[in-house]
Amino acid sequence: MKQITDNIKNPKTRAYFEEITEGREHTVKLSADELEEGVVQFDEGIRKAMEEVDRQIFRARLGEVPEAVSFSYIAKKYFGKSRGWLMQKVNGNIVNGKQASFTEDERKQFRAALQDLSKQLSVAALAF
Repeated sequence: MKQITDNIKNPKTRAYFEEITEGREHTVKLSADELEEGVVQFDEGIRKAMEEVDRQIFRARLGEVPEAVSFSYIAKKYFGKSRGWLMQKVNGNIVNGKQASFTEDERKQFRAALQDLSKQLSVAALAF
């Protein structure tokens, strides 16, 4: 991000920008500081949108697993937490003004829990 904002303030970059936009009607003239603030806000908006997409993809990948498998069991056995805690993470609920999400370590732990349950279900299925 710093590189982008430094480029905005760079006289050569600014001159290049002025050259390629010459002859175009400018509806708004921005100072370097205003442009930098716009870039920062745009970056923040993109980051939030990507987090939301990531959360939705995660939830979609689970499919019907939350209905088919006891998340209470997973939360207690693999995390030492409540079902509510796990579902807040899975659903991305707002908790204390902040959207709940898995840390990278929790995501790995959740993946390992599902893999462990998958093995247990496979063994049980083969026993029949």
